[in-house]
Amino acid sequence: MKYVNIKLFTGVIITFMLGCFGCSVVNYEYVSSPVSKTIDTHNFSVSFTPAKEGTSYFSSFMLDIENKSDSNIEIDWNKTRYIHDGKNRGGFVFEGIEPTRVRENSVPNDVISPKMRFSKQLFPLAKIALAGWNDYSAGKDKHGIYGGKLPPGENSILLTIESKGKLIRQKISVVIIEQVK
Repeated sequence: MKYVNIKLFTGVIITFMLGCFGCSVVNYEYVSSPVSKTIDTHNFSVSFTPAKEGTSYFSSFMLDIENKSDSNIEIDWNKTRYIHDGKNRGGFVFEGIEPTRVRENSVPNDVISPKMRFSKQLFPLAKIALAGWNDYSAGKDKHGIYGGKLPPGENSILLTIESKGKLIRQKISVVIIEQVK
């Protein structure tokens, strides 16, 4: 009888230990290399930075532009693209944009006046997520549209700017690295 109880107890302990090890969660840390990338030209300076929105992962980008010229420059959002690992993954969306404009490829340009600064938080359209009324899986305390997790690897913007009647396309990249904590 003692032998059966010891065997049963040992079996329960081993099962419990296997269950604990099998259910352990791997925590990841996300870093960007470089933390922010800046491109400087004669007419403008652009900074591209991945951002975390109260989560452990990157879900958006901050785009900061300084117009150093004496004339307006415009961001053409319909030609600006999100590139992941060298592949075109579509455009960007941001606060105030109408979904119909995105579908129709008729997002209005943003105009930056001479010697002014411009800043906007961008979400890759391909990574936008929609949480239901009771879905808080992204760690958000609200429902609706939010930026999904940006994938590891090279994340880029192919920025299209119109300056003095010329289209300038500038690719700016950062590398997102996923590592075990």
